[in-house]
Formats: sequence, structure tokens, C-alpha cells
Amino acid sequence: MRPVLLLAGSFIALLAALAVLWAHRYERAPGLPVWRLADLRQGTPEVAGVEWAGSADEPLLRLVRTAGKPPVALRLALPGAPAVEMLQLRYHLAARGLTLGKEEWASGRMMIEWFPPDGSADVEKDPVGGAKLDDRHGPVTLVAAPAQGPAVPALRLEHLGRAGEFEISALEITAVKERQLWKTGRWVLALGWLAWTFACIRAWPGVSRWRALAAAAVWVLMGIHFAIPGPWKIQRPLGTHFRLGETAQARPSGQAPLLVEPHAPVQIASGAIPASGDVRVQGGMALRARYLLRHLRILLHVALLAAPTLAFAILLGRRNAIRLAIPLALAIEAAQVALGYGFDWVDVIDLLTDAAGIALGLWLAARLERWLRPLAAGRGVAA
Repeated sequence: MRPVLLLAGSFIALLAALAVLWAHRYERAPGLPVWRLADLRQGTPEVAGVEWAGSADEPLLRLVRTAGKPPVALRLALPGAPAVEMLQLRYHLAARGLTLGKEEWASGRMMIEWFPPDGSADVEKDPVGGAKLDDRHGPVTLVAAPAQGPAVPALRLEHLGRAGEFEISALEITAVKERQLWKTGRWVLALGWLAWTFACIRAWPGVSRWRALAAAAVWVLMGIHFAIPGPWKIQRPLGTHFRLGETAQARPSGQAPLLVEPHAPVQIASGAIPASGDVRVQGGMALRARYLLRHLRILLHVALLAAPTLAFAILLGRRNAIRLAIPLALAIEAAQVALGYGFDWVDVIDLLTDAAGIALGLWLAARLERWLRPLAAGRGVAA
């Protein structure tokens, strides 16, 4: 019983360490304020289809479109914002009778625009929220970062539906950066998970040290790329929020804030802008492939579990492969729930396709074994 208790206790300790490190992943970028809707409202001209409600200190921004009217798109500059590495956003989004347009993305949506500090025209659009029909989302907390940073941020809101209302409230935007604790601690944590997985596999009879290490490495790498941190470009807290620490004090006059550019050469103005079209999902290669091949979603999920299951079966045998593949599938789905992506009937289908992927991996391992057996026997005869 002692090895079992040690493995169970170390598993709980690793989960706790992951939760603590993730909660403290970010800290405030020093010398910068927290931008709220009241700050963004200042200097914003009147725009058709845009309404402000609520109080002066806690306004609510509403985009309204009626049938026959053009789409509504609005850019809100962040006053005095320099080029930053990352932004944490907290907000509430709501839709009322917002009917979708011809395309799936023709709804109410919120994006961060990342402007290159050199003033080039290569502006990145980063979707960070959306709503349709009578959806309500909030409070939502997430961290967004440009693909090529630092960059100067601005908020972009669009109502591309046929009719209805799209509104945002309780908005807080904070410039953040990754803590050194996370930059170093994630490697220590990864090694901890590798050691734990290796110990579990070594407890099974007949598994050599190197095969156990190789299988453990595959399991941990799959967890890193598809569970936590996962393929997501937008990062969400494990719970309600990230612990950023106390509000950073402004630096003395004449000194630039750390980890931000001292000046933003681009000039961003608030006001009406042309509505954009489809904005591709960004993030890791797996997430981009999932978006581009979304009509093949089932096949992608099957392949996602078939490949590591085949590797586990080659290294450890088919029976032991199941012991690793099933927890891996459950960890991937559980991570999505823990990060706030929810669980619905689509995820049930994902679990079924995960099971199909595991079965396919085991079948391929059996076929490979049958194909290699005559070759091995032939070599034995020749010897």
C-alpha cells in the first residue's frame, strides 16, 4: 500500500502546484493603469448604432443593429497605451435578440487589435469574446497576447448580426507580463509530472526503465500540448481569476515602465471603422488545424488519441497502453472544463471519438505486430 499512497499523495501535490503556478502566472506590468469603459469613452465620437448607458463611472456600451442597417463596428483606443506584452481582460458580454448573419462568425464579437510599434499596416486581430441570440457571458477573465509583441493594443467591437443588441459592461483591461516564478516553475513542474508518470509505469510488471521513460515522455508532452497549457492562444484562469498582485506603482517621471515601449509611435483614434470579415482562430498548430479542418473534427479527434495510443502499445504492450490512453483523454477534456470552456454534447461526441481513437491505435499496434512477426522469424531462421 505504501507505493500507492505515495503515488496518490504526489499526484495531489502536483495538481496543487499546477493550480498555484497557474494562478500566479502573470503580474501587472509596472507603471501602467487599469483601463475601464469610462476611460475608453472619453474622446469617443458619436457613432450610428452605438449607445452608452449606465452611470458615468460604470457605463455600459451597446451596439444596436436593425434590419436593413449596415453592420456596426467601433474601435476604442486605450488612452496612453504603449506597446505591451500582454493584456488581462475582465468583462461581461450580453446579446439580446442578436440573430446571426449568413456566416457563423456574423454575430457580436470583441477583439483586441495589436498595432506594430513601427507603425506598419500589419495589424493583428485577436478575438477575445462574442455573443449571439440571447447569450450572457460573465464575469469572463482571460489573458491575450500578440503573436509578435510587444504591440500597441486597441479594443474592437463589432455587431455583424442581422438585428438585435450586443453589449459589454464591467470591462477592466490590465497590462501584464509573465512572472519569473512561472517561467522557471513550469519546467520543474513538467519534470515532476514526468517523474510521477515514470514511477506509475515502472510499477507495472515487465516494463523496462527506458520504455517506461519514453512512454512517460509521450504522455507528458501530450498533456502539455493538449491539456495545460494546451494549444490556446488566449489563456484563461483555473478558477475565477489570475492573482496579479498589488497595483504597480508608477515609476518616476522620465523613466519608461519596465517591459513596455517608452513611446507608441502609432496614433490610434476611437471611432467608427469598417466591419471586418472572418478572423481565423489563432494559437498552436493543433488549434489552427482544428479550425481549418473543422469539417473533419471527428477524424482529427480520432487521430489525436490514435497516435499516442499506438506509441504506448509499441513501448508497453496493448494492455498497458489502455492504462495511459484513457487517463490522457480524460485529462484533455477535464482541462477544457477547468479552463472555462464548458462541457456540452459536442464534448460528449469528443469523448466517443477519443475512444474510437484509442481503439484505432490498439488495432494499428496489432496489425503492426502481425506484420513484423514474420520478418523477425525470417531473421531468426537466417541467423
